Amino acid sequence: MIEQIEVSLQNNENLTDDLKGDLFELILVFQKQFPDIRLKNLNERLKTLRIEKANRFVQPTVLKYLPQQNVLSINTVELMKDHDGKHLMMFALLQMITANGVNTGFDVDHQFEALNNGYTELLANHLVGNSSEHLYYANEFLYANIIGTIVGTEKMQEAYFYNKPTSIIKSLEEAGVNL
Repeated sequence: MIEQIEVSLQNNENLTDDLKGDLFELILVFQKQFPDIRLKNLNERLKTLRIEKANRFVQPTVLKYLPQQNVLSINTVELMKDHDGKHLMMFALLQMITANGVNTGFDVDHQFEALNNGYTELLANHLVGNSSEHLYYANEFLYANIIGTIVGTEKMQEAYFYNKPTSIIKSLEEAGVNL
């Protein structure tokens, strides 16, 4: 699959060669840590991924992946601040890996958006760190970490990578958490 991903990236005329190389290196980091996670969906998304400039008033965050349009939207004004590009790109890559058309990870119809952002942040930090002073989803990160401690790493990963947020609710109830 990794060879197919490299071909898909190379054939995408919307991305610069430097960005293709950087994305591929991050995919290798991800695959080394999570060799059992399917990357077929990522492969398809990389074929047509586009990057667009975002209006800083409409999108206050530095980066946002829009799964329906398969667009990585970047607030260039915010990007000029001292951000860790590797961390940001891993965050976006994780969203692409878990995208199922309209949602990413836990985020189903924005019901689990905070948990999704927190866990994506947690995974991005785990995979590549964050050398910036910017904390992107600090509170959400803490809550995702607490929930992960309660339900277990395997359950969190399964729910995140296979878009099953309700399994987290079930696991919390099984652990005795009153919801």
